[in-house]
Amino acid sequence: MMNDTDNISIQTLRILAKSCPSAKIFYEELFCNSYDDFVKNVYSNLEDCINIIEEDAKVRSNDGEDRLSTEIITFFKGRGYVASRDEMIKGGHTDLVLKKNNYKWLGEAKIHSGYDYLVKGFNQLCTRYSSGTENCSQGALIIYVRVKDAKSVIDNWKAKIQSEALPEYSEEDCEVRGKLSFYTTHKHVSSGLPYKVKHVAVVLHFDPKDK
Repeated sequence: MMNDTDNISIQTLRILAKSCPSAKIFYEELFCNSYDDFVKNVYSNLEDCINIIEEDAKVRSNDGEDRLSTEIITFFKGRGYVASRDEMIKGGHTDLVLKKNNYKWLGEAKIHSGYDYLVKGFNQLCTRYSSGTENCSQGALIIYVRVKDAKSVIDNWKAKIQSEALPEYSEEDCEVRGKLSFYTTHKHVSSGLPYKVKHVAVVLHFDPKDK
């Protein structure tokens, strides 16, 4: 005899996915029918991961880029992704690589120490590691911000990337992280197709004034 659990609706599954990680993984996998769906799911999970990392900046105050990025990779492996750090791609070691089916997303992660250093990371992502083809047409620059005022860091970085005069350049706001993230799109040097990058700050400043 069929009971209620034998006939869970899509709407019920969508509600469950908001609070249950396993339901979220299943829901996202069920409705991942394109590269855009894949990237949308990557960023939904990345936001969950960043929220966890930001919960305790003190614990992570001495962590280097590799250690912080390993946390992201471990998180995505737990969410069912084929995930790796420092994978050799096109003759270089990519910080973050996520794969599902034939889809690939790359991330370059930098501890903010200066804007020229961020430009280096952006160029590594866009000109060294990514192919810019249809199934690898998006990536992210993840900026670990230990200094105060992460919003100013992102504002200054946006101005810096605007000054690079990238071909067919455009920008979009990030609805999820507000003023701490934004998107850029430009013509990829290798494929000639649009390549979209999410620039996102991870707020790791820790300097309490209660002592």
